Amino acid sequence: MTKLCTKCGVKKDVCEFGRRRLSPDGRQTWCRDCRREYQRAYAQNFRNPEKHREAQRRYRLRHAEKYRAHSIVRRAVKACRIVVPVWCQRCGCVTDLEAHHHDYDAPLSVEWLCSTCHGLAHRSYEGGQHAGL
Repeated sequence: MTKLCTKCGVKKDVCEFGRRRLSPDGRQTWCRDCRREYQRAYAQNFRNPEKHREAQRRYRLRHAEKYRAHSIVRRAVKACRIVVPVWCQRCGCVTDLEAHHHDYDAPLSVEWLCSTCHGLAHRSYEGGQHAGL
């Protein structure tokens, strides 16, 4: 199944579009690549760098366990100890993948998900705890 991106005008597979409940087809109108490009340009032109750095610092302090696990995965990927697959381990779409931790105490035990599936995985948590997946 394909859909036309209203920004770049290219027909792409439906999994290249993020989910949007209010849309008639349940997907966003811009593909993930166009949305990512727009968000980067917006951040570069309109974000206050000092405020952003301070917000990042507060996040790292508040979520030290998560930040530690993310850092370990990032270093392992960079050192080629972990190979990032090409496709999402839930829906199978081919796109940039994100590491999803089921347990931050096992930082190298991750599931590689597209941004849509990763968001769905986090929204399926009950009471702030990871749902048994």
